Amino acid sequence: MNNDRLRQPIKADYTQALGTAAFIFAICEWNAVYCAERINPGALELFIKDELSAGKIAKKLLDLTRSMPKSKEREELIAAAKSFAENVRLRNNILHGKPCTGPNGEARLSCNGVIEISDLEQAADTFSTCSIEFNRLLHGFLSTYAPVLLQPKNQS
Repeated sequence: MNNDRLRQPIKADYTQALGTAAFIFAICEWNAVYCAERINPGALELFIKDELSAGKIAKKLLDLTRSMPKSKEREELIAAAKSFAENVRLRNNILHGKPCTGPNGEARLSCNGVIEISDLEQAADTFSTCSIEFNRLLHGFLSTYAPVLLQPKNQS
């Protein structure tokens, strides 16, 4: 029915923090995907076709960055990809958390403890930091990066 969502025992400040964290993670995830596309043109199409989860995107991006020629920027991309993989775990802890009643009597999520608004805000900041780094690399180093095209292996 219309407005049934209003019957749930959750306050606007918590949903605001939860929504902000989820949205910023989505921005970070797509910045990771766009970096992968710049490293390996066609990656975006494959990620969408294969409906890759954030965890699989993190693994593929890390694999792609490790296959790049060695450089300071490659190391920065590897660090960002590792950070993104950690962010996936954090995001999963939040979004796959179990509803509970927090110590203050309000509806919360829990995973290894009650997830409070401050935890969600900290997660959003962490996701944003990673996203900003991807964006810096995407519009800096990767904007002029020439991918090394791998030759197909002979099928004998």
